[in-house]
Amino acid sequence: MKRKIVLLLAARLLFSTVLFAQTPWKNWNTAQLNLSLTRKMDLRISHLRAFDLANGFQKDFNQSSLHLGYELTRKWSISAGYVLGGNNTLSDGSSRVTARVGYKMKLAKVLNWSNSIQGELHAAAETRYRNRVVWNTRLAPRKRLDFLNLMPSASYSLFYNIGGNSIQYYDQKTGAPTVRKSPDGFHRGRLMLNLNSKITKQLSVSLYYMGQREFNLFTPEDRKMNIVKPATGRIVRAFDDFNVAGLTLTYDINLYHSNKK
Repeated sequence: MKRKIVLLLAARLLFSTVLFAQTPWKNWNTAQLNLSLTRKMDLRISHLRAFDLANGFQKDFNQSSLHLGYELTRKWSISAGYVLGGNNTLSDGSSRVTARVGYKMKLAKVLNWSNSIQGELHAAAETRYRNRVVWNTRLAPRKRLDFLNLMPSASYSLFYNIGGNSIQYYDQKTGAPTVRKSPDGFHRGRLMLNLNSKITKQLSVSLYYMGQREFNLFTPEDRKMNIVKPATGRIVRAFDDFNVAGLTLTYDINLYHSNKK
C-alpha cells in the first residue's frame, strides 16, 4: 500500500512538472519610480516591456502606468490609476482605468497579510472583457531578512470578467446553437512568488515568478470560455496559460520633509 502511494505521488509530481514545462514562458521587465508626495500619498510611474521567450524573445507588448495611492489608516488604503497598453495581445496589454481598496493586517506578529479588491474599466480594443474585478491577497514577513536585505512574498490574484465579445454556445447533447452571451465569471488566476532586495535606501530590485492559469470557476455552461464549436472542433476563447520570469527595478524619492529625526 505504501509503495502504491509513493508511486502515485511520484507520477503526479512528474505529470505536474511536464505540464509546467509545456506552458509557454514570457519575460516581463519593469522600471518604476515611486514618488512620496506626502506622508500618506504616493505616486508610482512605471513602464513594462514584455517578451515571448517561446518565440525567440519576440516583443509581446509594452505597458506604461500611472498610479496614485493614499493611506487612509495603518490598515486601509485606496489607489487609482491609468494603464496605457501597446501592441495588445492575449497576455495583458490593453489600456484601462483602475481603482483599488486595500486592507492589511498582522498575522502572529511576524507576517503581513494584505487583501484588496480592484475594479477595472478597459478600452474598446480589449474584446475578451470590458470590465474586471480582481481580488488580490499577499503574504510577506513584517521585516526584511538579514541576508541581502531580502523581502520574500507570495501573492494570488483572482479575476472576474464582465462583458466583452459574446460567444455562441451550443447544446452539449445535440450540438445545436443555444444562446450568445459574454463569458462573464471567474476565468483567471495568477500566482506570484517574489524576492525583493533593498540595494540602497532608494533603489530596490525584485525577481519574481508569475504563473497565469485560466479556467471556468463556478461558471454556468452559457458563460464558459474554451468552448468547442461542434461543426469544426475549433476552440473559441481559448484559455491563455503562461509563466513569467520577471525583473522589476524601483527607485524611491521622498518629496516631503519628514518630521522624524
